Amino acid sequence: MKRIGLLIAVIVFCNVAVSPAYDTVHVYINGKVDSVSGSIVTIDGSQYKIDVKCRIVIRYEEKNSFHEKPARISDIRPGDSVTAKKIANTLHEIAIERWGR
Repeated sequence: MKRIGLLIAVIVFCNVAVSPAYDTVHVYINGKVDSVSGSIVTIDGSQYKIDVKCRIVIRYEEKNSFHEKPARISDIRPGDSVTAKKIANTLHEIAIERWGR
């Protein structure tokens, strides 16, 4: 009987401890920015909310080397190519790609 109770406790613990991890699965998207309005950005026709703690960078090339520098939401412009990390419809990282400018 104790084994059944222990088994149930382990199952409940695993369900509570592991479940949130499945809610945070992220994917990366690539596309062109259509518009930016406050904390909402439209990329290739889909709208995304920009998280308050979103990491935003500009990736660029200089003297045959690739670099990355910190950026802000105000640096995102329509027509920019971006790579973004999203969870659901919220962006947590945005890389503005400014190659060859």
